[in-house]
Amino acid sequence: MREAHTLRGSGHAVIVVGIPESGATKSEEILADGVRVIRVAWDSKRRVLFSSVPNLLPFLVACCFAAYGVYRLSKALVHWSPTNALYFLLGLITLSLAMYLAIRFALHRSARRANEEETLRRRIISEGSGTGSIARFPAIRSRIPGRLPDWMLGIAAEPFGWIGAKVPRFSVYRYRSRRLASIAASIKPDVVHCHDCSALPTGWMVKKKLNVPLVYDAHEIYEAVAARRFGTTDYFARVHEKCLPRIDGFVAVNDSAAAYYRHAFPEAPRAVVIRNATERVLLDGYDGRLHRVADLPPNEKILLYQGGFTNHRGLQTLVRSAALLPKGWSLVMMGWGPLTDELKRIAQQERIAQQDSVGGKARFIPPAASAELLSWTQGATVGIVPYEDTVLNHWIATPNKLWEYPNAGVPMIVQPYPEMRRIVEGHRCGWILPQPFSAAVIANLVSSLTDAMLEEARAGCRRFIEQDNWSTLYRPRLLALYERLGAAQKTRVQAGN
Repeated sequence: MREAHTLRGSGHAVIVVGIPESGATKSEEILADGVRVIRVAWDSKRRVLFSSVPNLLPFLVACCFAAYGVYRLSKALVHWSPTNALYFLLGLITLSLAMYLAIRFALHRSARRANEEETLRRRIISEGSGTGSIARFPAIRSRIPGRLPDWMLGIAAEPFGWIGAKVPRFSVYRYRSRRLASIAASIKPDVVHCHDCSALPTGWMVKKKLNVPLVYDAHEIYEAVAARRFGTTDYFARVHEKCLPRIDGFVAVNDSAAAYYRHAFPEAPRAVVIRNATERVLLDGYDGRLHRVADLPPNEKILLYQGGFTNHRGLQTLVRSAALLPKGWSLVMMGWGPLTDELKRIAQQERIAQQDSVGGKARFIPPAASAELLSWTQGATVGIVPYEDTVLNHWIATPNKLWEYPNAGVPMIVQPYPEMRRIVEGHRCGWILPQPFSAAVIANLVSSLTDAMLEEARAGCRRFIEQDNWSTLYRPRLLALYERLGAAQKTRVQAGN
């Protein structure tokens, strides 16, 4: 939306087409500055079931052949002698054991190779833009053969979705892309700008139909979003392999992500880096709301986490650290997510272990509305981003919190990953967590912070947000990208005439 409002403010007519989020009721809406929003209703289960009915016949045929094979085998076993049956059973056990050992060896070897590739991948990303390393860069590729057409994948994979498997997720995206593309193409845009990998096929369909420039806005490295689940990360890698060479403009969320895509897909345009920066905001004085809702005294120092409660963000460790914080400090968890109940259980267990009858050192409060977020954040003493180094995306992460905390004048504690380290050390607006990551490490770092250190870091926050905010740095980059696209499109039209 920040990009949409920026483009609208510079004179472009902007129409946002997407799937309605939870609670959205209007199918179409015009925002205050004239940005038009079109929400496309989408019933994924009904649509996929209806679209995958043609795949039922080949699936049933395959099941019939398998059943017939089992039947013939059982008939043969009936006529075997006990000796032959025993030999067959021993052979089956031997074969099963051999297969188990072979699979275990293959998985061990694959894991070792994956670790080696990840180490090399990170080293090359850290080195920067040298072109000599591109040929040996271990890009994350799809394990689905590229020559296998989508319709064949549908026949093979979609039936597993009927029993709850996630393998056919690419089919959901494919059907949804067709629906969105038909709506977007009817608008006849001059440029189609796609956010996230799941929207890239939609943009490609519109580009092919209208012959307009396609901009891809990659918010992360989608092949590395989580543990590699067959059918999800492979789908993202497959889309990138097909579409990235055909895009006209590329936006990456930070320098590390841009370096990955530059090495993994050298045929794609060089990415423009537009980070998750916010507008600089001058806040009024703190009104005490964070302390009141967390039921803490006004003079209590707060270690704040704000954001989603999901796995691999180090939140279990963070909550355990609350009991170890020094006197006068408390942890406030502001947000919501699938880990909410687990995190509250951990806090309760730590409270019982510490024999704390007052309320514990960890407090949970609901997420704040985005328009009011900074007014809540400024009540914290220190903010924290404790993401675990489980995937490449966390290692290169630049979440919104890296701007939200400093914008509210709150120094940060972050993990020692390259993008976070660059911000915190470069602007002296926080501290790096020592390793290995643990509850004691968090508590010890908080205990070491003096008032002088906090004041110096607050000054660093002001320096950072003055230099690195949307209007100062990233708005000009977005507008320059669109100026280049407009000039290139004008040249193509003139050449065509």
